[in-house]
Amino acid sequence: VETPILHPIAGGALAKPFHTHHNALDMPFFLRIAPELYLKRLIVGGLNRVYDLNRNFRNEGISYKHNPEYTMLEFYQAYSDYQELMVMTEEMLSTCAREAIGSEQITFGDRKIWLVPPYRRVSLREGARVKASERLGTSVSEDDLRNRDSASALARQLHIELLPSWGAGKIATEIFERLNEEDLIQPTFVYDFPT
Repeated sequence: VETPILHPIAGGALAKPFHTHHNALDMPFFLRIAPELYLKRLIVGGLNRVYDLNRNFRNEGISYKHNPEYTMLEFYQAYSDYQELMVMTEEMLSTCAREAIGSEQITFGDRKIWLVPPYRRVSLREGARVKASERLGTSVSEDDLRNRDSASALARQLHIELLPSWGAGKIATEIFERLNEEDLIQPTFVYDFPT
């Protein structure tokens, strides 16, 4: 399916949108940050499988990790859980690589990336817990990452700056991202993001 690029409300992801104005309608709009809401409406409306290959625009700066516009593929399948969608993603990526370049191995810089399933699966809090335990030389529990006070104390010990508005989930996510990024070279599903 094709979903709109101009949205009357910013939605579908936690990203800062670009603002624009539709002159004929005299209405403010946002450039799409994700097709998520429209695709989910189609699933609820009775289409069992949908996808959109689309352009997205996120106004969060430019770096080697952020591009303000990019193309993505997003898909949904009714009556499936995230475990089934991970398997579907593995099959899709390995098949596309095999069909496009005749191999399930690609080279990125000086690294060999293996697209052969199954891919590693890491719960965000478990990954943060393991790395924080290693770094601090002490046992860190998932409960420590679910409580704002103990998560804040861990972040301070790890020299991670926090904003006062962050809850335990955001702090756990920040710990994970700071400590696990260097290990996320091969395809890896990170799941159970706190909200």
